[in-house]
Amino acid sequence: MSIDSSGLLFLGLDLSTQQLKAIIINEDTTVVHESSVHFDNDLPAYGTTNGAIRGPDEGEVTSPVAMWLEAIDLLFQRIKAAGVEVNKITAISGAGQ
Repeated sequence: MSIDSSGLLFLGLDLSTQQLKAIIINEDTTVVHESSVHFDNDLPAYGTTNGAIRGPDEGEVTSPVAMWLEAIDLLFQRIKAAGVEVNKITAISGAGQ
């Protein structure tokens, strides 16, 4: 399966506390594809709750960097499996908090 994406594509990434999201648009800003990886559901081996691990000290909250790296790999697997022609992605923008 291939998503009809004549012309150039642009990828936007949003890394939040709970998930990594991607949106791919074409030159006229039509959404070509959207995917996400929800950390708790899709990567349960990291033992996060709402994307974070609490403790050991009171008020301390962390997120495993390895989880973020695995999430981007999984996200691109999903994008490719959906038939997006990743070789047409011309620019990438990202936001994180």
